[in-house]
Amino acid sequence: MKKSLLITMLGVLVAGMTFAQSEETRSLSSFTEISAHEGIDVYIKQGNKEEARVVSDNIDLEDVLTEVSGDRLKIHLEGNNHRNVDVKVYVTYKSLNAISASSAASLESEGSIDAGGNDFDVDVSSAGDIRAEIENADEVTIDASSAGDAELRIEANEIEADVSSAGDIEVEGIVKKQDVEVSSSGNYDGYELDSDEAEVSASSGGSIKVNVSTKLDARASSGGTIRYKGSPTYLDANSSSGGSVRKS
Repeated sequence: MKKSLLITMLGVLVAGMTFAQSEETRSLSSFTEISAHEGIDVYIKQGNKEEARVVSDNIDLEDVLTEVSGDRLKIHLEGNNHRNVDVKVYVTYKSLNAISASSAASLESEGSIDAGGNDFDVDVSSAGDIRAEIENADEVTIDASSAGDAELRIEANEIEADVSSAGDIEVEGIVKKQDVEVSSSGNYDGYELDSDEAEVSASSGGSIKVNVSTKLDARASSGGTIRYKGSPTYLDANSSSGGSVRKS
């Protein structure tokens, strides 16, 4: 009886040791893009160095890869046998022009990302999740697909967004122009994004909400819906095959 109890206690102790939290900080070579994959939670902030602090609760640190290839830092897992991972990676970057998340990974900016007057790309797919604030950008391009979700605050000259396959984008801030295309049950909510001009197209059950003050070109078809706030002085709206364009 005592022997069985001892074995059980040792088993619990070993299990506790196996899944104890571990972490390490890694220096990185220069990069301007970050991509997160495979259920990893990534937190990014600007600083005067380039490094990643990796924290894991249930897998070996050596299985968490932070690889720089070209200009891109790719954060992912070694192999494909990991399930229900609990891994957080805290990245410090110097400058940045693209972020992406896929395969149920998440990426969140701590503070605003200064685009330095350049273009900026956001890509989220396969149940990935992005929360970020982007400022001082020329054109921000956003792609959301396959249940990818993005919540963004943006200050830029222009936004170009493409949403499909149940992707979802919620954006606030201020831009001069937005160009939005949504299809296949995708959703784009830009009610809190002030814009002068908007050119939007919704089809196949896609949904678009925009806030525009001067000029709106809107096309809705095949069950797509477009709702707009504001009183644009120029409005060109067209709907067909069950599509709908309407002022909120």
